[in-house]
Amino acid sequence: MALSKTRARGLKLDDTFAFTGTVSGAGGGITEADFFILNAQYNSESSGNKTFTNEFVRASGDSVGRIGTGVSLDTSNGKYTFTNTGIYLILVTVGAQVQTADNEAHFNLMVNGSDVNYIYVGSSGGGTNKSETAMAPFIVDIDSAGASGDYVQLKCGGDGVIYHAGGSSYHQCSISFYRLGDT
Repeated sequence: MALSKTRARGLKLDDTFAFTGTVSGAGGGITEADFFILNAQYNSESSGNKTFTNEFVRASGDSVGRIGTGVSLDTSNGKYTFTNTGIYLILVTVGAQVQTADNEAHFNLMVNGSDVNYIYVGSSGGGTNKSETAMAPFIVDIDSAGASGDYVQLKCGGDGVIYHAGGSSYHQCSISFYRLGDT
């Protein structure tokens, strides 16, 4: 006869349980996660607006690192490709110093070469050298994996903007990928 520890409101989760069968219905959790950061400050006033290629690198100072096989970055064209298909949460963070009043800074997220959306920070009538940081989430269905499959790119826009790289203990410009589940 099996013994169950239950209370009027459910299981007491701080007790120890020994399972001898198969547990079903529990999700597998995050199976893929990866994180890239801007490697050095980027000045769009002197270098122009562009699709980033080799300016972002996998974050190495984070203790966990990536989960699973991660995402591949081709530094010749800035394409992030995926090892596995599925629904991904992509978080884009932009930290920028807007050089003059009424200017803006933004990152455009592109999927398979087309703009999907952008994250914007700006300075409107507030003077010069104003620093701002913002983050935006995007949900993307990756249904073709590998080097010739679906890809994501990141490009910058704005006038007279310095994009911040951050430091070893914080990241101001980043893109992270989390596989949430199957397509």
